Amino acid sequence: MRRFLKIYSAREGARRWIALPWKSSIPPINDRCWEGIGSFVVQQALTSDTGRLAFEECSVARQQLENIVQAAGYDANVFVFGGLVVLGLLEVGGDVDFVGVMDVEPGVGEAGEIVSRLSREMRRLGMKSSALSKARVPVIKVDRVSKLLPGTPLHHLSACGLFQFTRQLNDNETQSFKKRMQENYAATRVDWNNNQQFATIEFNSTTALVSALTQVRRHEGIDIPFRLPVDPRNGPELYRLPFDFCFSSIGLRNSYLLSNTLSHYEFSRHLLLLIKKWGRRSGVINSMDGLLASYALTVMCAHFLIKVGKLPKVSTLRSTDEPQLLPFFPEYRPLNDGKGLDVAELGFLTAAFFEYYGHIFDYEKNVVCTTNMNLLKKTMRWEKSPGLETGRPPFFEFAIKDPYGLDNIGRNLDREATEYVKDAHIVALKYILDERNDPEFTINNITQSPPRPQWKDRTLASRGIASSNCSPDQLEAHHMLKRMEFHERRKAMERFGQRTVRSTEQQRVVSSVANDVLGWIRGDDSQQ
Repeated sequence: MRRFLKIYSAREGARRWIALPWKSSIPPINDRCWEGIGSFVVQQALTSDTGRLAFEECSVARQQLENIVQAAGYDANVFVFGGLVVLGLLEVGGDVDFVGVMDVEPGVGEAGEIVSRLSREMRRLGMKSSALSKARVPVIKVDRVSKLLPGTPLHHLSACGLFQFTRQLNDNETQSFKKRMQENYAATRVDWNNNQQFATIEFNSTTALVSALTQVRRHEGIDIPFRLPVDPRNGPELYRLPFDFCFSSIGLRNSYLLSNTLSHYEFSRHLLLLIKKWGRRSGVINSMDGLLASYALTVMCAHFLIKVGKLPKVSTLRSTDEPQLLPFFPEYRPLNDGKGLDVAELGFLTAAFFEYYGHIFDYEKNVVCTTNMNLLKKTMRWEKSPGLETGRPPFFEFAIKDPYGLDNIGRNLDREATEYVKDAHIVALKYILDERNDPEFTINNITQSPPRPQWKDRTLASRGIASSNCSPDQLEAHHMLKRMEFHERRKAMERFGQRTVRSTEQQRVVSSVANDVLGWIRGDDSQQ
């Protein structure tokens, strides 16, 4: 039996109907609790946006990264994908995903060599980078080194660089170097140490600094092996952001497909932001331990909203676009503040999402898909998980089809991990229903300290994972080290996010006070 919901749209002023395509056990949409739940979902989403200035700073960082890649000898353009494209904003505590696009996409082996070399170059420039060259998709992970937050004013040293030569320069050489920096890289000031072997240069922009650091390797036959920002902790925009960089364009195409689909419902991004926060806190997002990646929850959210009729199916027409035809950087899209709109519907759909993946979705037979709501594992030939015999992915216990390709995004989840994901949705739904009469408390807790099902830490050996190159103990120790690095990086990003929230709130208060003062002055002038 389907529940038909009568909804009044404040924006359209018309009556519309939504049918949940399953027998639901949650209270109907006219229950008074859903408006409160929806309002606080909107509020938590608004606090997740770092703002336009921080978003636009990512565009500058993209150009700086492209300078590094091209100066290293690779004919590639750098594009942004992932959350910035899908959400149209920089999420508080989130990182930025960059991809290098070449005329011919490199294979895994070649991409691994490229990311290793580029990671070394980034470390030479003072960045905290590490290359995962043997990963299924070779990637560079870079942590922020700057103590300044995105969107805040740049330090006066952020456009200053230090250049050390292999020998002392004479006066003619220093003058020609100064002229070269001024004419080609917009240097505004060049200072030398006493023996004229070190030059400290100030540029008119941070991007000009990065260009000079990466491109000026020698002058008149004299090598310049040491080239760094004067203070990386107060460095250019690229130093202020945690980011990943790879050479696989599939994520770029998927990002624009999902962004276009999510744009059809004004609250899709609000719901997605809540789900991602819950996923991180509940442990559902934890690819290091064989659970989901953040991207998987994005696809799950889109599938759910398509299932309940809030979004159209993902159009595959754009999937044939060459990545070079896509924008280098997306447009900033501020979130709707919910005023005058039906936030009760959003509250209801929040609970319905957890009900769907906790009680309705058939993990044994069905596939989470954004183009076909009734896709079966059998159709994809995913009935059996070869990983159950070997202990290694791919598993097909939880099938999530990639919108663009034919991969299973949930391939890392074995049977126990899939049960954990399902149970996490069940306990989240129960918590929302039990506490729904206090919506602020409910939403704060579901995004900060949600209930968790039991999860037993498993060794690699117990999961059937072994290596021919090292002993089980060595493999386990290496995995534990990687886990520590993974969780430390996540904690650092969360602290970064908390600082950003405080900074954004302080800026909002200052702006509000300034507007009040200006209003008072104007009002006082008009009375005179």
